[in-house]
Amino acid sequence: MSAYDRDYVPSEQWPTLNVLDSSGFAAYNIPESNALDGRTLTLHLDSAGEMQVRFAGGGHVELVESGAVSRHTGSVKEVDTDLFLAHFVRGDNELASVVLVLDLARGVVTVVRSSLVPGQAKGGLFAEEEVDGGGIDRDTTGRHLRTDELVGRRVQYVYGPDNAYEHIYLSENAYAWQCLAGAEKGLADVDRARVWRIRPDIYLLTWQEKVVPCDGIVILNFRANQSTGRIWGYDTEAKTTNAIAMGARAIFLNQTDHDPSTWAE
Repeated sequence: MSAYDRDYVPSEQWPTLNVLDSSGFAAYNIPESNALDGRTLTLHLDSAGEMQVRFAGGGHVELVESGAVSRHTGSVKEVDTDLFLAHFVRGDNELASVVLVLDLARGVVTVVRSSLVPGQAKGGLFAEEEVDGGGIDRDTTGRHLRTDELVGRRVQYVYGPDNAYEHIYLSENAYAWQCLAGAEKGLADVDRARVWRIRPDIYLLTWQEKVVPCDGIVILNFRANQSTGRIWGYDTEAKTTNAIAMGARAIFLNQTDHDPSTWAE
């Protein structure tokens, strides 16, 4: 069969989450950090009130929420000086995960809580997100803000020698992706995506997929041309959740800017 005889692959034939896990998303990831080990941070959140985060070492994190203590295992990475990305699946609820963007230099945090809820993706589920901002150890007024600075940008992400994707950021709420190499080679889609400006040339990107019940949350560091984060969701064959660590070399391809003045005759 030639490439020209192939049709678009039906969504029911797309690889499941666990298949993606074996295709090498972390070959170019940045190392884990122990810089926060032994520290306790108090997060003053806009919507969820006060929460304490204790970093016990070895990727172990304790949360104190409304007086209740829960213990979780995940990842902590320093993506820029005094800027950390922590992510973990809740140890007390495997259908929920948490990502923390901790900007210690500014005293600002962004929290993304993901949960699997009834939806239209495979298995009848969908990865829902709740995003909250706040201050670290004090109730600061600064926040990481939504931005359209990536709109029109086209970037290639190389996760390993045999795993690469292309992103095109279409709007403040959507992006297009295609797999150039790896388990999803030849697949493409447009999904919901949102971007927050963390620092100049450093962004938080979250997306929610329609076919595979999962969401992705990564830091895009265009100062270092590096991304790091995770995909988390539900594997419909194994009937389990999975968090896949991701890290890629980012290659800027081009920028498209639309000029409405050219639309009129």
